[in-house]
Amino acid sequence: MLDNSTYDEKKLLFLISEDSNEAFHIIYDKYKNTIYRVAIKSLKSPLLAQEIVQDVFLKVWFERKNLVKIHSFENWLFIVARNHLLNQMKKIAKEWKGLHNYQMEVSHKEETPVNNLDREFYKELYKSALATLTDHQRNVYELVKIENLSYSQVADNLHVSPLTVKKHMSRALFQIRKVLKESGSGFFF
Repeated sequence: MLDNSTYDEKKLLFLISEDSNEAFHIIYDKYKNTIYRVAIKSLKSPLLAQEIVQDVFLKVWFERKNLVKIHSFENWLFIVARNHLLNQMKKIAKEWKGLHNYQMEVSHKEETPVNNLDREFYKELYKSALATLTDHQRNVYELVKIENLSYSQVADNLHVSPLTVKKHMSRALFQIRKVLKESGSGFFF
């Protein structure tokens, strides 16, 4: 068992590179709140801020074999956090722009039987895309996108790791996009 009172970052990074969960949790506990505060200040969303923290520490875990080569872990960690934060803000801006364009388009369209048919067509296409998902993918997708749960909350509910949730969500989104693209409808998700 590691002694949390004497914090030796180089030793902890070495242990993490050797797959030590305990050392990883010590590093996580040291930096999670700082990253969360920076993320929530920029994003104004506890859910998105928590996702940033999760993504940053997933990156730490994936890069664990290379951590001992990093000169300043704290600097590296905050660069990773900054990059995830910027990517999230770009994604939000893109979604807002898409939503705004859609709302402008809808507000300019009259309610006609053809528009109602289009809406029904896309609704059915979306349902058929969801039907192609595995049970695990569909369950994770619905909990995240419909129930608005974070990856951590979904992981707790399903008794799996957040990494497993992220994997299922990524595969679900890939499959939905693939089905929509193959439909030739011009509708992209």
